[in-house]
Amino acid sequence: MMDISPLEIQKKEFGKSIRGYNKEDVDEFLDRLLQNYEKIYKENKDLKEQILSLEEKMQSYKEIEATLKNTLILAEKTAEDVRINAQKERETVLKQASLQVEKIVQRAEQKYNQINNKNEELRRQFYLYKTRFKNFLQSQLDYLDSPELDIFNNNESALLESMLEAAVTDDKEVYNEENLDPMGSIDETSSVDDISGLNEE
Repeated sequence: MMDISPLEIQKKEFGKSIRGYNKEDVDEFLDRLLQNYEKIYKENKDLKEQILSLEEKMQSYKEIEATLKNTLILAEKTAEDVRINAQKERETVLKQASLQVEKIVQRAEQKYNQINNKNEELRRQFYLYKTRFKNFLQSQLDYLDSPELDIFNNNESALLESMLEAAVTDDKEVYNEENLDPMGSIDETSSVDDISGLNEE
């Protein structure tokens, strides 16, 4: 069924009959109907235009909403990717730092062990040298206390004293001849060795 426009109502003509309606009443009613219909028709047209505009805006809003949703989803996905990558990078950095710390600790322990071993070796050598030196000194002390050097223990004291006096007298005579100091030094070690040799003979 097609819509009736105000112009069609205005131009509408009815046929005449013997027992038809009063023409004036019909014309008056049609005029009133035309006025009301024109008002309703215009309002309806305006409403349709408003609806169309609202539908266009609604479509635009839907598109914006879809774009915002997609943007939000993309932002959430990007944030999640960033979080995951940051977590992975953090774990990688921590792992590398842990490995570096382990290497540093290992090198420090190796250096400490080397220094400690060297210290122990030096200490061992020191004690070894100390022991050897003590043994050497002890052997020299034992030698000094040995009967071989005890030249005054064979009832020959008088002979030795006379020999020493003779040696001193000879040295003084030599000095007097060469104008040397009368208190010139005597090689006591050589004299003792000579006397010891005589004693052994």
